[in-house]
Formats: sequence, structure tokens, C-alpha cells
Amino acid sequence: MNKYFLLPIILLFIVSIACNRTQLTEQQKLEKEISKFEEDLHNDIEPDREKALEMIAKYLEYVEQYPDDSLCPEYLFKSAEIAMNFSQPHNSIRYLTQIEDNYLRYPKYPTVIFMKAFVYDNHIKDIEKAKTYYLRYVEKYPNHTFVTDAKAAVMFMGLTDDELLKLFEDMNKYN
Repeated sequence: MNKYFLLPIILLFIVSIACNRTQLTEQQKLEKEISKFEEDLHNDIEPDREKALEMIAKYLEYVEQYPDDSLCPEYLFKSAEIAMNFSQPHNSIRYLTQIEDNYLRYPKYPTVIFMKAFVYDNHIKDIEKAKTYYLRYVEKYPNHTFVTDAKAAVMFMGLTDDELLKLFEDMNKYN
């Protein structure tokens, strides 16, 4: 009697291990596919919009399937960069917001905040949101790489090209 009871439990255990291996294999397969896409995209002499958008789709597929994986914030960050460079600033903001909301321990988190400000400022032209994010970046990460850039962006925000030109001319008089 004990043999008959133990056999199904052992079989169930073996099947569950096999299923987990299949899932891991699928994840590894997708990681390899992404690596190949990245390599192809980086080897192109001229940026290819179609390939770039396919790359974003692969990154997002991975994030959707494995949201707790450590690669997700990096894939979202890369998606945001690609989207920004291919005139999709609102998508870029969406991917950066996903990182901001879900991956607080991401090593590039301060850069995410700066990049949001930059996209709002230079691509979407939403000066208020840009200013909010620049100031947040400066306040929370005063020793980070782009602090000087963020302070300058806030200082020059809203000035016309003529006003900027005059300001720089005046600055050059004293140098």
C-alpha cells in the first residue's frame, strides 16, 4: 500500500522539476534572442528603426514574462533610450516610469530620474515636469554625474534662443 502511495508523489515531484527546467530554458532562450538582437542592432552602420522597435518589443516581452528578474530594469532602461532616440518620447517616459515605480534598487536609478527630466525637457517640452525631475535629481543625488547638467538645465529653462545667446555673450565678456 505504501508503494502505491509514494509512487505518484515521486512522479509529481519529477514532473514539477521538469516544468521548472522548461521555464528556465525558455527564459534563457529569450535572453539569447535578445543578445543576438542587440548584437545585430549595434553592428548596423546606420540605425534601423524597424530593428530598434523589434528590440524594444523583445525587451518588453522579457519584462512582462519575468518581471522579478534582475535584467528587467536594464531592459526597460535600454527600451527608454531606444524610444527616445527614435522619436517616441512618451514611450521612453513610460519605460522610465516603470523603473522608477518598480525597481528602486536599480543601480542606474539616479540616471533614470535625470533621463526622465531630460526627455520631458528636450523631447516632450513639458518644462514643469522637467523642472520637477531635475530638482528632484539634484536634491536626492547631489554628488551624481549629471548634477551640473541638471542645475544648468533648470537655470536656462524657458529661455528663448535669443535670450540664451545674450546670456552667453554676457558671460563671455567676463571671461
